[in-house]
Amino acid sequence: MAAPGKSPLYLRVRLPVQILALIAWNALFLFDLRAVTAPALNCWASPTASFACPMGALQNSMPALRATVLAPIYILGSIFLFCAIMGRSMCGWLCPFGLVQDLFGGIRRRPWRLPRWTGYFKYLVLISLGLVIPYLTFEPMFCKLCPQGALQGGIFQPLLDPELRQFIGTLYYVKLGILAAFILGSVFIRRPFCHSFCALGAIFSLFGRIGFIRIRYHREKCVDCLWCVRACPAGIDPRTDLQGMNCVSCMECAKCPFDAIKVGIAPACKRCAEDETAGEVEHG
Repeated sequence: MAAPGKSPLYLRVRLPVQILALIAWNALFLFDLRAVTAPALNCWASPTASFACPMGALQNSMPALRATVLAPIYILGSIFLFCAIMGRSMCGWLCPFGLVQDLFGGIRRRPWRLPRWTGYFKYLVLISLGLVIPYLTFEPMFCKLCPQGALQGGIFQPLLDPELRQFIGTLYYVKLGILAAFILGSVFIRRPFCHSFCALGAIFSLFGRIGFIRIRYHREKCVDCLWCVRACPAGIDPRTDLQGMNCVSCMECAKCPFDAIKVGIAPACKRCAEDETAGEVEHG
């Protein structure tokens, strides 16, 4: 049995990586790569944004479908590339709003858990606010309501540019209300935005099981102590839902003191996969 706290170094640096990612996505004072999409939800309306937000870029490219009948290849291609390499680890390691929810989630020791079925709601958000409405109206509706956008751009832009204040309307306060609701909700519910409302997370979740990074559950080593369930920032049961639609692949469960959950690389061939997973249950 592995002693608690003796997990590999890469499993103990998630918070520093999250902070470094936040700095990298908002390092306009160092470099300007806003023509490149970041692999995380990071509003490019932020005064310091150094990368483009993939959801914002995707929505703003939707009108092009009417003229060319072609998908926005570059944006979708970059998203697929991220997912092929990392699965949904971007949500657990690189997303600024994921970091915000984790920090507020640490206030309450025993948060509530949303039912698994509520995770399907994020796909409705993706289809309606992220794709259909932008296509029909040319309006990036998900961005207009995104709490991350309110936190990064909605609050700071009017403070830095007083001329923008004359354009503030009802939707602005609705967006701030949504932000406040999710921050407050994060104190009581683990990552509520990621679980049920994030359109980008909905896209990433479709590829959570095909990335190179895999998280495996070894049933024969598990003693059902529920350590992983209590540790999970996403509020899921890692024994049954690893890399499923609600898993953010943060790998916190891989710190299991009984080594029942491990992180590995996807086998290169089917035969290797059969040999590697012999005697274990893989949810990846």
